[in-house]
Amino acid sequence: MPKADISAFIDSLCSAKSRFFGFVIFGSVVNGITKAMTSQSIDGVFMMAAEAPWFRVYIPEPIQQHNVHGDVPGVKNMPPRNSLPIAYFYLMFSINILKKITRETNRYAKQLLTRKRRNNTLHASSRLRMFEWNGKFTVTEIKGFSATIFNMGLIRKPSIKDYWSKKFKSQKTPWFSGMFSRNRFQLLLRCLHLVNNKNTPQRNSEFYDPSAWFKPIVEHANMVFKRYLTPKRELSIDESLIGTKARTIMTQYIPSKSSKFGIKLWMLVEASTGYIIHFLPYRGKRYDPIPNNETQGCHVVFKLLRSAGLLGKWFHVFCDNFFTSISLASRLYTENTYLTDTIRKNRHLPRLIKEANPNANQSVFARRGPLLCCAFRERPNRKVVRFVSTYHNGIHNQNEKPSLAISYNQYMGGVDLNDMMCGIYEDKRKTKTMWKRVAINIFHRMLLNAYILYKYNTDENQQISRYEFIVCIIESLATEHRQHRDRGGVERNVDAMPHVTLQRLPGKREKNCVVCSTAISRKRSKTVCLRCGKGVHGLCVHRHRCEIEL
Repeated sequence: MPKADISAFIDSLCSAKSRFFGFVIFGSVVNGITKAMTSQSIDGVFMMAAEAPWFRVYIPEPIQQHNVHGDVPGVKNMPPRNSLPIAYFYLMFSINILKKITRETNRYAKQLLTRKRRNNTLHASSRLRMFEWNGKFTVTEIKGFSATIFNMGLIRKPSIKDYWSKKFKSQKTPWFSGMFSRNRFQLLLRCLHLVNNKNTPQRNSEFYDPSAWFKPIVEHANMVFKRYLTPKRELSIDESLIGTKARTIMTQYIPSKSSKFGIKLWMLVEASTGYIIHFLPYRGKRYDPIPNNETQGCHVVFKLLRSAGLLGKWFHVFCDNFFTSISLASRLYTENTYLTDTIRKNRHLPRLIKEANPNANQSVFARRGPLLCCAFRERPNRKVVRFVSTYHNGIHNQNEKPSLAISYNQYMGGVDLNDMMCGIYEDKRKTKTMWKRVAINIFHRMLLNAYILYKYNTDENQQISRYEFIVCIIESLATEHRQHRDRGGVERNVDAMPHVTLQRLPGKREKNCVVCSTAISRKRSKTVCLRCGKGVHGLCVHRHRCEIEL
């Protein structure tokens, strides 16, 4: 027999022998695990598995049966099938949260007006004076405000004032002026609030919380997200970034993100659709400390799953190498939860996987109990990628790729999918206050979740695109707002309204405003008081007293 044939025969014999002993060891470990599960708690399983050595697995590995996923996935508490898009908007934006926003916005407007008067800093042309005359904001105004914010994501312009500009005929957008006057909208945006400032601990307090100003919308969103959907088995956990360069302790720098600077959110989503199940804002290591003997990734994964009530139901979690460790996979398995993800080379790994250097389109497997590690190189010019899983077996598909790598590529991108879909129709406009940027971003994510529920609960031949879905909601909210306004729904303060009628001067004529003009500084007005003929600005009319009245 030739030497080449002898060498090939010996290699195949050794490989078969190693595979045989691997199956024997794996069978003994599984047998021991079964006995431990029948006699003791599942914690005893991993005590036994931790003592067992890692051994190499040769493909194809015997397929093990998975535990049955407990919950039936799908929507729940839904409106009638094939309902209009506005019905799904009200699933996310309930009347309670709209009333809370209205109440706190009015409260802050009053506090701001009182403070400026006390400090004598209320300018004659300040928009806050409109709050006295036009009265309180109403729930329908908040709905109209939401419609305007959503429409700004569809029709983007450089600045807010451009939506009301009439300078260029080709750029006019009369819809916005039909909803609000520019001053009223900017006043509402300025006074928008979710909490009472007087009850919120300030920065020098030991109870200070940097997320307190948008915490109510976070709690409300997490509550309604879980109320209407039971997710499929595959879940994705990752970080998301709301772009802002605000000077706050919550600002993070993540160079891999498009915005790079912003507020970080830990997100748990349904992997196939991007539906958010639960999310948490990261407040910095001072306000979100990591428990001792635990990594941040492990702490975040358990916190998200516990908050969402998904531990112990054999869900399958996918996350990237920032979160992953062997101890996380072990702990999740003791909590009846599967895990599949990539793992960094510098983490605790068996030497066989850490030092593996497979050729292109080849992989190396190692197992210890239910833990399976894999090192895989897809192409010659690619780095070796390492995986850990408690769900998959050491098998390849038709393209000679490990099954856990294919599953990871399919389900890991749930959070990125949500970011991509949300960013398409979000305005991303800068604001002076960080929390408003975060709150408006959460509004858009709630609207995206509403669309996913709509697709679940609507026949395929009746579904509309996401753009049309948003437009339908905008039209419904705008119609309700305009009808309420035309019926006199604005709560005007009649006692504060001036008994003065203004008349516009013809042509380009102007007069000095008798209220805000001084000997040093003249303020020109295009309107005059009809009774005395003096020049008066529209915003100064509250302070004007005719000579006839005096």
